[in-house]
Amino acid sequence: MRRYLLILSAAGLLAACGGNGRRQAPGTGEGAGAVKSQTVGAAEIAGTAPDMHTAETSLDYLGTYEGTLPAADCPGIETTLVLAADGSYTLHMVYLEREAAFDEKGTFRVEGNLLTLVPSDGEQPAYYKVEENRLRHLNADRQPVTGELAEYYVLQKK
Repeated sequence: MRRYLLILSAAGLLAACGGNGRRQAPGTGEGAGAVKSQTVGAAEIAGTAPDMHTAETSLDYLGTYEGTLPAADCPGIETTLVLAADGSYTLHMVYLEREAAFDEKGTFRVEGNLLTLVPSDGEQPAYYKVEENRLRHLNADRQPVTGELAEYYVLQKK
Protein backbone atom coordinates (compact mmCIF):
# COMPACT_ATOMS: atom_id res chain seq x y z
CA MET A 1 0.00 0.00 0.00
CA ARG A 2 2.85 2.39 0.85
CA ARG A 3 4.52 1.65 -2.45
CA TYR A 4 1.27 2.47 -4.28
CA LEU A 5 0.91 5.84 -2.46
CA LEU A 6 4.57 6.69 -3.14
CA ILE A 7 4.19 5.95 -6.86
CA LEU A 8 0.93 7.92 -7.01
CA SER A 9 2.56 10.92 -5.26
CA ALA A 10 5.56 10.82 -7.59
CA ALA A 11 3.28 10.67 -10.64
CA GLY A 12 1.34 13.67 -9.35
CA LEU A 13 4.52 15.71 -8.85
CA LEU A 14 5.77 14.83 -12.33
CA ALA A 15 2.46 15.83 -13.86
CA ALA A 16 2.45 19.15 -11.97
CA CYS A 17 5.99 20.03 -13.05
CA GLY A 18 5.86 18.36 -16.44
CA GLY A 19 5.55 21.38 -18.76
CA ASN A 20 8.76 23.26 -17.97
CA GLY A 21 9.55 23.88 -21.63
CA ARG A 22 8.28 26.67 -23.85
CA ARG A 23 4.69 26.41 -24.99
CA GLN A 24 3.02 28.11 -27.91
CA ALA A 25 -0.50 29.47 -28.01
CA PRO A 26 -2.79 27.24 -30.10
CA GLY A 27 -3.12 28.27 -33.74
CA THR A 28 -0.08 30.54 -33.77
CA GLY A 29 3.15 30.10 -35.63
CA GLU A 30 6.72 30.75 -34.52
CA GLY A 31 7.12 33.73 -36.87
CA ALA A 32 3.65 35.17 -36.34
CA GLY A 33 4.67 37.33 -33.36
CA ALA A 34 2.92 35.00 -30.93
CA VAL A 35 3.12 35.76 -27.25
CA LYS A 36 4.89 32.88 -25.57
CA SER A 37 4.76 31.84 -21.97
CA GLN A 38 7.17 29.83 -19.95
CA THR A 39 6.34 27.65 -16.98
CA VAL A 40 8.68 27.95 -14.04
CA GLY A 41 7.75 25.50 -11.30
CA ALA A 42 4.05 25.86 -10.67
CA ALA A 43 3.83 29.52 -11.71
CA GLU A 44 3.38 30.60 -15.29
CA ILE A 45 5.05 33.79 -16.49
CA ALA A 46 3.23 35.44 -19.36
CA GLY A 47 4.88 37.79 -21.85
CA THR A 48 3.29 40.95 -20.40
CA ALA A 49 4.83 44.38 -19.93
CA PRO A 50 5.81 45.44 -16.39
CA ASP A 51 3.62 47.98 -14.61
CA MET A 52 5.20 51.38 -15.32
CA HIS A 53 2.67 53.33 -13.24
CA THR A 54 4.52 56.47 -12.07
CA ALA A 55 3.77 60.16 -11.80
CA GLU A 56 5.76 60.69 -15.00
CA THR A 57 3.36 58.56 -17.01
CA SER A 58 0.05 58.52 -15.19
CA LEU A 59 -0.56 61.70 -13.20
CA ASP A 60 -1.34 65.11 -14.66
CA TYR A 61 1.17 66.98 -12.52
CA LEU A 62 1.37 70.19 -14.62
CA GLY A 63 -0.50 73.18 -13.26
CA THR A 64 -0.75 75.43 -10.22
CA TYR A 65 -0.29 74.26 -6.62
CA GLU A 66 -1.01 76.30 -3.50
CA GLY A 67 -0.67 75.92 0.23
CA THR A 68 0.78 77.37 3.41
CA LEU A 69 4.00 75.67 4.43
CA PRO A 70 5.25 75.82 8.04
CA ALA A 71 7.99 78.30 8.93
CA ALA A 72 10.31 78.61 11.93
CA ASP A 73 9.87 82.33 12.58
CA CYS A 74 6.38 83.21 11.31
CA PRO A 75 2.91 81.61 11.07
CA GLY A 76 3.68 80.14 7.65
CA ILE A 77 4.70 80.70 4.06
CA GLU A 78 1.90 81.09 1.50
CA THR A 79 3.30 79.21 -1.47
CA THR A 80 2.22 79.13 -5.10
CA LEU A 81 4.08 76.80 -7.48
CA VAL A 82 3.33 76.70 -11.21
CA LEU A 83 4.68 73.79 -13.30
CA ALA A 84 4.59 74.62 -17.02
CA ALA A 85 4.51 72.20 -19.96
CA ASP A 86 7.90 73.45 -21.20
CA GLY A 87 9.65 72.12 -18.07
CA SER A 88 9.91 75.48 -16.31
CA TYR A 89 8.46 76.51 -12.98
CA THR A 90 7.72 79.67 -11.04
CA LEU A 91 7.53 79.74 -7.26
CA HIS A 92 6.00 82.63 -5.30
CA MET A 93 6.39 82.66 -1.48
CA VAL A 94 4.85 85.17 0.93
CA TYR A 95 5.94 85.04 4.58
CA LEU A 96 2.87 85.65 6.78
CA GLU A 97 3.02 88.56 9.24
CA ARG A 98 6.28 89.71 7.64
CA GLU A 99 6.89 92.08 4.80
CA ALA A 100 8.76 89.48 2.81
CA ALA A 101 7.93 87.83 -0.49
CA PHE A 102 10.20 85.88 -2.80
CA ASP A 103 9.95 84.71 -6.37
CA GLU A 104 11.98 81.91 -7.90
CA LYS A 105 12.19 80.52 -11.42
CA GLY A 106 13.91 77.49 -12.85
CA THR A 107 13.40 74.12 -14.44
CA PHE A 108 11.92 70.94 -13.07
CA ARG A 109 12.04 67.24 -13.78
CA VAL A 110 9.94 64.30 -12.64
CA GLU A 111 11.55 60.90 -12.19
CA GLY A 112 9.24 58.24 -10.83
CA ASN A 113 7.21 60.20 -8.25
CA LEU A 114 10.03 62.61 -7.39
CA LEU A 115 9.70 66.22 -8.56
CA THR A 116 12.97 68.16 -8.50
CA LEU A 117 12.95 71.95 -8.78
CA VAL A 118 16.26 73.34 -10.05
CA PRO A 119 16.45 77.12 -9.49
CA SER A 120 17.99 79.16 -12.30
CA ASP A 121 20.04 81.19 -9.78
CA GLY A 122 22.13 78.14 -8.80
CA GLU A 123 20.58 77.66 -5.36
CA GLN A 124 19.99 74.18 -3.95
CA PRO A 125 17.24 72.10 -5.60
CA ALA A 126 13.95 71.50 -3.80
CA TYR A 127 12.15 68.16 -3.81
CA TYR A 128 8.50 67.15 -3.78
CA LYS A 129 6.71 63.83 -3.94
CA VAL A 130 4.07 63.88 -6.68
CA GLU A 131 0.75 62.57 -5.38
CA GLU A 132 -2.69 62.72 -6.93
CA ASN A 133 -3.65 66.42 -7.13
CA ARG A 134 -0.99 67.47 -4.63
CA LEU A 135 2.73 67.80 -3.98
CA ARG A 136 4.36 66.79 -0.69
CA HIS A 137 7.42 68.89 0.19
CA LEU A 138 10.46 66.70 0.99
CA ASN A 139 13.56 67.47 3.02
CA ALA A 140 17.07 67.78 1.53
CA ASP A 141 17.48 63.98 1.81
CA ARG A 142 14.38 63.57 -0.39
CA GLN A 143 12.36 62.15 2.50
CA PRO A 144 8.93 63.28 3.73
CA VAL A 145 8.96 65.61 6.71
CA THR A 146 7.87 63.75 9.85
CA GLY A 147 6.38 64.92 13.12
CA GLU A 148 3.25 66.76 14.12
CA LEU A 149 3.53 69.29 11.26
CA ALA A 150 4.05 66.67 8.52
CA GLU A 151 0.59 67.09 6.98
CA TYR A 152 1.17 70.82 6.51
CA TYR A 153 4.00 70.26 3.99
CA VAL A 154 1.50 69.74 1.16
CA LEU A 155 0.58 71.92 -1.81
CA GLN A 156 -2.85 71.27 -3.36
CA LYS A 157 -3.48 71.47 -7.10
CA LYS A 158 -5.84 74.27 -8.15
